[in-house]
Amino acid sequence: MTWAELRYEEACRRAVRIVGDGYGDVVIVPDGDHGDMWALYYFFWGQEPPPEALPHWVDGPLRDMGEVRPPYRVKTWLAETGLEEYLNDVD
Repeated sequence: MTWAELRYEEACRRAVRIVGDGYGDVVIVPDGDHGDMWALYYFFWGQEPPPEALPHWVDGPLRDMGEVRPPYRVKTWLAETGLEEYLNDVD
């Protein structure tokens, strides 16, 4: 299984940290094989993502928490690059 296939409920169980900011949640999970982390972004605005939701964006591997971008910044970057429209078609 890839990180893009990790459902919200399972990601939260594995999380070392979860951050929400009104745009979505970023669930930070450790990569046990390498000591890195992955940031899984679930964009459901102010609502809690459904347990079965897949991440809209995956960022990593990251070496430390300082590399994790808040959901707002990732959502803005996706819109600027045109990837947001693609993701909305999938939802």
